[in-house]
Amino acid sequence: MGEALRIGIVTAYLEQDWHSQQLVAAVARIAEPCIIRPDQLGAAVMPDGVSVLAQGIDLTALDGFILARGFGDRGNSDFLVPVYQMLERTGAVLVNSINALLVAIDKFETSVRLRQAGVATPKVVVAQDVELARGVLREWGRAVVKPLFGSLGLGIELVEDTPGGYALLPVLLERFGAIYLQEFVPTPGRDIRAFVVGDRVAASIYRVAAPGGWRTNIAQGGAPERCRLDAATAGLAVAAARAVGLDYTGVDLLEGPEGPSVIEVNGNPLWQGVLDATGRNMAEEIVAWVITRITQTAAKGGEGRA
Repeated sequence: MGEALRIGIVTAYLEQDWHSQQLVAAVARIAEPCIIRPDQLGAAVMPDGVSVLAQGIDLTALDGFILARGFGDRGNSDFLVPVYQMLERTGAVLVNSINALLVAIDKFETSVRLRQAGVATPKVVVAQDVELARGVLREWGRAVVKPLFGSLGLGIELVEDTPGGYALLPVLLERFGAIYLQEFVPTPGRDIRAFVVGDRVAASIYRVAAPGGWRTNIAQGGAPERCRLDAATAGLAVAAARAVGLDYTGVDLLEGPEGPSVIEVNGNPLWQGVLDATGRNMAEEIVAWVITRITQTAAKGGEGRA
């Protein structure tokens, strides 16, 4: 039997984050976990090359990494981004890729990638000028307005072609500097979270808005319910993940009058609601995919313990 794989779990919030803890536990069942705090990362540039370090250990000795919570309150994000990129350039398996995460966190760039890949997605306009935003609202009648960078449904507003809606737009622009307007799609009061791992949908749920509400995010009061996707909708979710470049992701879809469409692709998806509704822990799926990636990389390069 070969030597056990060593997998680094990069997380800024191990003690507080249930998802990081689940990943560590899932790795420990089949490999050796190495917990890495982002603020412990360093790098060395020497005559014989460049190395990434954590607590004095050269991380190239590890077989792969899960970037669970790669940025926190401590450490320097401007340094961490090139450090993660450097790890990937050395041939390390990094799930998710830092470059894919940078796309996913940017709603505008995500929309561009989806449209270029032919993935059905609502119309989007990004505005820094209130008159542009008001013109869009007059044309569409209703728009979901979001900050360009954000998650968990925070900062999202449903804005309508009314005096109150027009008055809200400059407030949101002042708060965020630029706003992302997404055309409102009528739905049956729910959306779909498809949890994609690798080349398939590992689990999916409906997120049902609270009575009288329209937000479906679990963090904003949405209720998870199990659902089974048809092949076309599952294929759309996988295509969205591929367009952004993510190994695992929560793809959010709407069931609109013209068929399903993708509204968001999440780089650091939560799966407590998926577990509650389906009984399936996505940590197991993610770790299994990491092992697959390590094995594939070793087979191509002829190196590694996989």
